[in-house]
Amino acid sequence: MRTFIAMDVKDEDSIGSMLTVQREFLSLGLDARPVSKEQLHFTLLFLGEIDSIMLERVKERLSSMVFEPVSVAYKGIGVFPSIKHPRIIWVGVDPNAASRLTGIAREVEDRLKPLGFKSDKQFTPHITLLRVKEGSSMLMRARRSITGESIGEIISTTIRRYGDRYFGHDILDEIKVKKSDLRQEGPVYTDMFSIKGIA
Repeated sequence: MRTFIAMDVKDEDSIGSMLTVQREFLSLGLDARPVSKEQLHFTLLFLGEIDSIMLERVKERLSSMVFEPVSVAYKGIGVFPSIKHPRIIWVGVDPNAASRLTGIAREVEDRLKPLGFKSDKQFTPHITLLRVKEGSSMLMRARRSITGESIGEIISTTIRRYGDRYFGHDILDEIKVKKSDLRQEGPVYTDMFSIKGIA
């Protein structure tokens, strides 16, 4: 099973604000796959393909983990890897929440390192809104709007406009191990088990 460890976005008002911006990007002509409201989350660590025995070992190592719920202000829009070649468009968080989430992600990784799990990149707290399809950045630069701007330029302007946008507030109090089934219409996530924070 293809698995990862995550914390879900829960606040409905925040989710609504994020989806409004998601729809705006799509209305600009961006060739991208939107993340559904049920799948908005922070990925703490990607585990990849594991079997049921390894899942139990992961559960054993995480079940004793103690953490306090994280107060999060969802804020700002960013892209990976760059604004000229966007592949992922995401929502960020306030600095204090970013620090707390980074600490939790580090502890998750430290607990699972003895099982052979290690992140291949530095953790950056973010919620993926859209996954831009391969090759669409060239198409965006080529297409022109009525104003003469390319779609890429319009999207860059939109990203900058939402650079400091406040989307809402949330309390994250649950770490989940999720299974991801890849399907033609997009991934389907299933919660395998969870660890609750202690207030």
